[in-house]
Amino acid sequence: MQVIDQAIAAAHEVTAFVRSPAFKAPPPVKVVTGSVLDADAVAAAIRGHDAVFSGLGTKPWRHEDICSQGTAVIAAAMKQVGVKRLVVMSSQGVGDSSVGALAKPFVSVLLRKSFHDKGVMEEALAATDLDWTALRPGLLTNGTARGAWRTGEQLELVGGKIARADVAAFALRELAENAWVRKRPVVVW
Repeated sequence: MQVIDQAIAAAHEVTAFVRSPAFKAPPPVKVVTGSVLDADAVAAAIRGHDAVFSGLGTKPWRHEDICSQGTAVIAAAMKQVGVKRLVVMSSQGVGDSSVGALAKPFVSVLLRKSFHDKGVMEEALAATDLDWTALRPGLLTNGTARGAWRTGEQLELVGGKIARADVAAFALRELAENAWVRKRPVVVW
């Protein structure tokens, strides 16, 4: 919801493609309900936009490979309708990024399937001709935004947390500035 609220505040035209008909967004957001695995519905929602932000995810206790499968549908739909810019949510600890020693057991046991799915998603994106960015935020909090963060692709950014509001601000800035195209930045405080 942070991305939607901040995008509206920045006067962007927003379409929220959601799975739950109970989802409520403030005007003037256009809300489209559907399955991210429905290629026609996804293409229809993307058509006419300049960029796509994807916040796909799953619950560890009810895992499904929605990040890789859904992003494959999104990428194909983007190609179909001529949209090139995509920012996706991944996680710190996916691929060549690392997490702190305290988080390693949690990640390797509870989030193993989810992180594998996000890794598959990232590798599939790398094989496309899209202008993608895979954000790898640290531990997400509902805390107050600081308006500042550390970012990089290197392992020196091990550990850390960040407010969802700051991740949303980073994502929207990236959609405008294209500083991390075809890269996987870790974002932490």
